[in-house]
Amino acid sequence: MLRYIVFVLFVFVFSQTKASPELIRSWDGIYEYRLKNGMSILLAPDSDQKVIHADLVYLTGSLADPEGASGTAHFLEHMMFKGTTQRTGTQLIAGLQEQGIQFNATTSFDRTRYSAMFSADQRKLDFLLELEAERMVAPVFSESDMSAELEVVRQEITRAQNDSLAMFSQQLLAEAWDGKFYGRSVMGSYDELSNVTLKDLRQFHDHYYQPNNAVLVLTGGFEVDQALSSVNDLFAKIKPSFHVINRIEYMSPKNTGSTIQVQQGEINILALGYELPPSQDNRNDAVIILAEMLAGEPHGRLYHSLVTSGKAQSVFVIPQLFRQGGQVIIGAVLGQGQSMQVIQQELMVQIKRLQEEPILAEELARIQTSRRPLKDLILNDTASLSDVLSEAVAQDNWLLHFQRHDQVEKLVPSQVQTDIEKLFADKVPVVGMLLTTLAEELDSFSDKTQELSRNDRDVALVKADLTASASEKIMAEVEIPDVAEFNAYIRTIETSIQRGELSNGMKVALRSLPESEDLVRGHLNLRFGNIENLKGTQALSDLAGTLIIRGTQKRSYQELVDKVNQLGAGFQIMPKQGMLSVNFASPKENVTEVLHLISEVLREPAFPKSEFDLVKRQQMQALMTPVYQPSNVANRALQRYTEQDYPQYDIRRNIESNDMQQLLKKVTMEDVQQFHQDYYGAQYGEVALSGNFDSEQTKETLETLFGSWMSPSPYQSVIAKHRHQSPVRQEVRAGKTGGYYQGRIYFSANTDTEENVELFIVEHILGRNPLASRLGKRLREQEQLTYDIRSSIRVPTQGDHAFVSIRGDFSAGQGVRLADIVKEEVNRIAEFGISQYELDLAKSTILGKRRRALNDDKKILGLLPKQLAEGTKMETWAVRNKAYAEASLEKVNAAARRYFKANEMVEIIATP
Repeated sequence: MLRYIVFVLFVFVFSQTKASPELIRSWDGIYEYRLKNGMSILLAPDSDQKVIHADLVYLTGSLADPEGASGTAHFLEHMMFKGTTQRTGTQLIAGLQEQGIQFNATTSFDRTRYSAMFSADQRKLDFLLELEAERMVAPVFSESDMSAELEVVRQEITRAQNDSLAMFSQQLLAEAWDGKFYGRSVMGSYDELSNVTLKDLRQFHDHYYQPNNAVLVLTGGFEVDQALSSVNDLFAKIKPSFHVINRIEYMSPKNTGSTIQVQQGEINILALGYELPPSQDNRNDAVIILAEMLAGEPHGRLYHSLVTSGKAQSVFVIPQLFRQGGQVIIGAVLGQGQSMQVIQQELMVQIKRLQEEPILAEELARIQTSRRPLKDLILNDTASLSDVLSEAVAQDNWLLHFQRHDQVEKLVPSQVQTDIEKLFADKVPVVGMLLTTLAEELDSFSDKTQELSRNDRDVALVKADLTASASEKIMAEVEIPDVAEFNAYIRTIETSIQRGELSNGMKVALRSLPESEDLVRGHLNLRFGNIENLKGTQALSDLAGTLIIRGTQKRSYQELVDKVNQLGAGFQIMPKQGMLSVNFASPKENVTEVLHLISEVLREPAFPKSEFDLVKRQQMQALMTPVYQPSNVANRALQRYTEQDYPQYDIRRNIESNDMQQLLKKVTMEDVQQFHQDYYGAQYGEVALSGNFDSEQTKETLETLFGSWMSPSPYQSVIAKHRHQSPVRQEVRAGKTGGYYQGRIYFSANTDTEENVELFIVEHILGRNPLASRLGKRLREQEQLTYDIRSSIRVPTQGDHAFVSIRGDFSAGQGVRLADIVKEEVNRIAEFGISQYELDLAKSTILGKRRRALNDDKKILGLLPKQLAEGTKMETWAVRNKAYAEASLEKVNAAARRYFKANEMVEIIATP
């Protein structure tokens, strides 16, 4: 394929001697450097980290889109993966895969951001920097690539249109700015994008993708001198732009008090959109306070006036801060029978009240206390730090987030009041109403089942060429991670874990990390009941688990929230069928007190009548909300089909909304109290902690708090068994624009199955990566039928209920064609197998991803409760690593033939 070269010669080299990067400033371990050509570099090194996060941020986004060509910046972002003068697009993607680099890109109003994450390795960093330097100087665009990618972008636009909340937010911006400036969609419109030419893209890149308009952000495990040397070698020779890179002149919103209605989706929302000043304006400090002051639970003013009173389901305040302005959205979610007019009136009353009843000192202190730990949390997490810095540079100040944190900490009530009055003075909001789609428009989602038929594409299959392609020949040597070193590291992790049991049998895993600066984190699971005694308790169990945090015998809900914030801690409780999960985090000095607080919540709940009524009402309203989102409709149809053999109200069966409503209506306060007494206890559960804490003291505390707590009800883990599912293809109605596909292949397997590892390899190659997998290359890159197609696999440790899922979105009218091609690719991988290159690349990618997972202490902690429940240890990871490394092409292809049977698929096509 002939490609047009953006730049004929790669000659952007300074004639003078290359200068070293200049240190501009530093703050708390973060260093800002600048090259002579104007490119900025932010470095936040942490030698203890085993990963690197890299972001190249261009300080131009959709605001620079030419008139009549909205979406140009976003379109260019897509095209930047089509290759350079040094490598094709296929080689670019394959190279990133081979290096084990996870990558992504996003466009916003003020910036375009190219993000990557990979194991801490200077060679990988050098590879990425070389690639980004090439893309800055010499990307390659072709007419054919542009035409194909335009269809992919169209799919992304369609997908965004199905996201009712994002669409609603955009419509508020569009109304305020009259469809211009921040009111113009970042993705643009398909009609305008169709007019964008190859010349337009080249010109946009030539103008804005320049070193003096770029900031490189690196966080994690790298050496500053080595990183600077590589950056200097690769980027310092690139000349700065000859153009003046304009900052778009600000356009004020209309401020006319108009009203919009958007009919789409599954929920009703009433919201007010108010203009905000530029992101760096100090008045926005008060917006941070305002959000919590109005919508915080349970203390927020709107929460009290609307949610507690039963006028609304929930409330929210969302500040949208951009470089030159923005908006704050203040709104409420309505349930069935709740009035838009009442909500609008109450919102306006509360906005006016802000000026008449200033924030109290205790209100401000509560908010400041809750926010206090955030700064250290971000600084101690390389992923969060990378994200915060990258977004802040787009606002012209990489320190903005941390400066705002300190400024909010210093605020006093009088200053908050002054800023709020300035923010709302003479401001007329845009009133927005998001209304649910009418059920009758979708014919009540009547399902239509088609007979399976052999499609023409299956007949036309030819044997795949398993010899290396041209791109494979160039990169045939795929580096497999050092499994011996990896497994030695795994065994080191295991030596750091103390496993044991409390007196009642509760299983414990404690991983003490004496050098850790992070919070101490923990997971606690309570397991209870069995298939028989939990039958029909779904509504009761969920209500009890949700209510349990709403106050104890000693503290009200508000006092409980305040105490957690005072400790600099946090925890959340999630009810599931037969289990209650608690995730928590605490400063090391407060671990014991936090554990006591969790015990108080779990063992001594108050179940206040007011909270019971509120939560029950919220859950009932949620159940009455119709399901229109294509992915949700597809998932519901799949559950209906595959779970129909379970008895009604069996906990393994998803209960229909109407049935769940009937169960919930019958639940009384006495039922909730009795359920807690009958089922909750610790003897069948697990608790795991990780961080800088005293193991012996913590185990003694756990023994005191939970060692004698027993559930009186018999317990047995619910183990799913494989059940044959008759192949079917169903079409169901959903949404208004795009649709959603979900297909599954069910089979009998578990982690003891001989081909277990081979199954994961086949699934990985088939569809795990939406860009680089077979399904991604075919359906996204070649056919342009979907923006996002991907697969996943479930192979349980217990039981044998295994399956491969394939899911993706599509435009109206394309669902059957997409489904046919999915089956064709499943059939092809089963019949013709994979190549040696595909196998080697899958091994490298899978093992690299596993290594990166174990570089994160939080992810290691996440493994421990499941290991405790199953009676396994970290050694299972080492065994599996070895199996991946030794997997042969013959065994992988045999697994594909045995398990990946296209003619046994269950398929759901949710179509508009």
